[in-house]
Amino acid sequence: MHPAGMTRVERESRSKLKPLISWKEFLRATPTLRHLTCGKPNCKCRRGQKHTALVLTRIVNGKAEQLHIPKDNETVAREWIERYREILALLEKISSSSWDRLKRKKKPR
Repeated sequence: MHPAGMTRVERESRSKLKPLISWKEFLRATPTLRHLTCGKPNCKCRRGQKHTALVLTRIVNGKAEQLHIPKDNETVAREWIERYREILALLEKISSSSWDRLKRKKKPR
C-alpha cells in the first residue's frame, strides 16, 4: 500500500517497526526466575537462601523448550524479549488499521 492511503498511526507504526526487525535482535520467549539449590552440603541454599537463575521458555511445534541464561546475559535476553513485545504491539496497530480499512469495504491497493 502507498503511504498516502495509510493512517498516521499506521505510517508511524511501520516506521518504528522497520529498524526493529531489520537491524536488532528480538526473541519470543517467556522469562522465568527459578530458585534452586545446588547440592553443595555447606552452601547457603541449604539454609533457605536459594540461588536464582533465569530460564527462558518457548513453544516450538507444540513442545516446550527451555534455555538457562547465565547472569552476564540476563540483561541482553530481557532486552530481546522486550523488543519482540514492542514488535508485536506495532504489528497489532498495523493489523487494526488494515481491519478498519476492510471493514469500511475499501479496496486494498
